Amino acid sequence: MSVLGSTGLFYLDQDEDGHASKRARTTGAKIRVCGVPEHFNMPWHIATERGIFAKHGVDVEFIEEACGTGAMIAKLENDEVDVIVALTEGLVLKILGGSDMRLLGTYVGSPLCWAISAAGQSSPAAGRIKSIADLEGGKFGVSRLTSGSHLMATVLASERGWSPAQLEFPIHGGIQGLLDGVNDGSSDAFLWETFTTKPYHDSGEVTRIGDISTPWPCFMLAAKHTTVTAKLDELRSMLTAVHEAARIFHSESHMPATVAKRYNLKAEDALAWFATVEIQADRFVAEGALERVVDALKSTGAVGDVAMDFGTLIDPRVAEIKRDIRSMKLYNKPELVTALHRQLKKAGLASGPANYTDFVPFDQHHYHGTDAVNETVAMAGITAKSRVINVGSGLGGPARYLAGKVGCQVLACELLDDLHQSAKEITERCSLGEKVLHLSGNFLSVGQHLHPNVYDSIVSWLTVLHIERRSKFFQIAYSLLRPGGVFFAADFFQLGKLTSDEWRVLKEDVSCTSLVGSVDEYKAQLEAAGFKIREAKDVTVDWRQYTSDRVDNFLRDQHSLEAVMGPEIYASLLKFYTAIRDLYQGGNLGGIEIYAEKPLGW
Repeated sequence: MSVLGSTGLFYLDQDEDGHASKRARTTGAKIRVCGVPEHFNMPWHIATERGIFAKHGVDVEFIEEACGTGAMIAKLENDEVDVIVALTEGLVLKILGGSDMRLLGTYVGSPLCWAISAAGQSSPAAGRIKSIADLEGGKFGVSRLTSGSHLMATVLASERGWSPAQLEFPIHGGIQGLLDGVNDGSSDAFLWETFTTKPYHDSGEVTRIGDISTPWPCFMLAAKHTTVTAKLDELRSMLTAVHEAARIFHSESHMPATVAKRYNLKAEDALAWFATVEIQADRFVAEGALERVVDALKSTGAVGDVAMDFGTLIDPRVAEIKRDIRSMKLYNKPELVTALHRQLKKAGLASGPANYTDFVPFDQHHYHGTDAVNETVAMAGITAKSRVINVGSGLGGPARYLAGKVGCQVLACELLDDLHQSAKEITERCSLGEKVLHLSGNFLSVGQHLHPNVYDSIVSWLTVLHIERRSKFFQIAYSLLRPGGVFFAADFFQLGKLTSDEWRVLKEDVSCTSLVGSVDEYKAQLEAAGFKIREAKDVTVDWRQYTSDRVDNFLRDQHSLEAVMGPEIYASLLKFYTAIRDLYQGGNLGGIEIYAEKPLGW
C-alpha cells in the first residue's frame, strides 16, 4: 500500500518477519540534468550519493559539460538533457532570442566574480594600464561579441559612468588569445572568471588590476516548456531534493575541505569561496536581478531597447518572480556606484593612493554621516582593540571611518556586490586592507560561517529594515558577539498605521516588507534573542527633519549635481529621497536607534 509522506510518495513493504517498512519508490521518467564540472554543483552529487533524490521519489542523472552555457543550451534544445544549470545572462539572452526554454528558479544566488587583467610585467605592454580608471575609452579583449567577457566589460563601464560607445572590443577567442592580446598591446584588458585566471596572475603572465562581479545571481535552472509539461511532478520533486541537498551543503563544516579535494582546489581558495557562496536552489527569481541582466544585454546590443515583462522569462508552474532589495529603485541599477565614481573623477580621486578622509564626502549615505558613527563609537565603547561587524556596509564609508579614525578591525558585510566591489577597491587605495575585511553575501548565510563569541560590536545603519527574517538576524548577531559585546541598529519602525500606499512605497521602493509596531516591540524582539537593552531612542522627529533637509539641499544643488552625476541618476535619487521624506511627513513611519548588550555570564 502507499502513504503520502511530507516529502513525497513512500511505500510500505512487509519485511521477512511481516513488519511494515518504509521505502522510497522512484516514480516517473528520469530527469537528465546538465551542469559544468565545477564546485558550484556539489549539491547535485550530495543529493545522489546520500539518496536524497531517491527519498523524494525521483531518478536524476547529472551530466557534466565542460564547454559551458552555450554547449548546455545546445544539448537542451536537442533534447539530450531535460534541465540545465547555466549562467543567468546566457539563459536570459537565449529566452529573449525566442527559445521556448524558461527559468525554473535560482540555483546560485551569489554573483560570479570576474577578474580584470592587463599585461604581465615582462611583456612589452607592461605598466600601460595601472588601474581600472585607466581603462576609460580603452580596448577590452573579448572572446566574441555578446559573450560574458563582452557583457561584463559593459557592466564595468556602466558602473564607472563611462559610455560603452567609447570602448573598443577586439575579438581574441579563448583565454589564450585574450592573454596574448593584452601582452602584445592589441587590447588593454580583458575580463574572465576569477578562478580560471588566477594561475595566470600567480605566474605573472598577466596582471590583475581589479575585479567585478555580476550584479545578478550567477547560475539559474532552465528547461523547455514541453519538458515541464511532460515531467512537472518529477521536476518539482527534483527541485525539492536539490534544495535539501543545498541546505546540507551549507550546514556541514567539513564541506570546504571536501570541495577542495573533489575539485582540486587550494584549501584556502575553497574556504574563501565557501564563506560567501549562496547556493539557494529554490523557485524564486529576483525581478531586480533580471532587470540588471536585461539592461546589460541592451548595452551590448544583444537585445533591443524594448519594455520587458520579466514574468515571461520564467515557467510559472515551477518558478516565481520575487521582489527583493535588488528590485529597490535605489539598487536596481548601479546608480550609487556610478554616481560615486563620477564624483571621485570630478574630485581628482579616480585612482591612486588616498586617505579615508578624502572619501568621506562621497561614501557616507546613512543619516548624519560620520557624526552618527562617532556617536556609535562612544555608545558602544569601540576602541582600537575592538573587532566590529558592519552589516549592510554599502560603499564601505562607515567601516573605513571606524578603522581609520579608531583603529579597530572591521568586517564589512554587504549583500549587493557592486557596492561591495567598489568599497573593497577604495579600502585598498586607502591602505586599510589589513583593518577592513570586505565580504559580499547575505549576512544570514555569512554569519553562520564566522566564529561565535569573538566580536565586540555589531553595527548597522538602515539595514535591518531590509531583512525579512529579523529574529534569525538577531539570533546570529547574539551568537557572534562576545559576552559584554554590543549590538547597534539605526532602523525604521511603524509609528502609526501605515496606509496601503505607504506600504506599497516601502515594499517597492525601499524593499521593506515588515516593520515592528513600536519601540517596545523592537526591544522585546532583541530581548527574545537574549540581549539586554542598553538604550532605545525614538529619533523620528530628528529623521523627519533630516530627510526633509536632504531633499531641499538636493534641489538647491540640482545644477551642480546633474553636471557630475548626469540627469538620469539625479532624477532617480531625487525621487527616492522624496519618497522617504514623504513617508516621514505622513506621520506613520518612525526611526529608532537601539543599543543592546550580550550579558556577561549566565
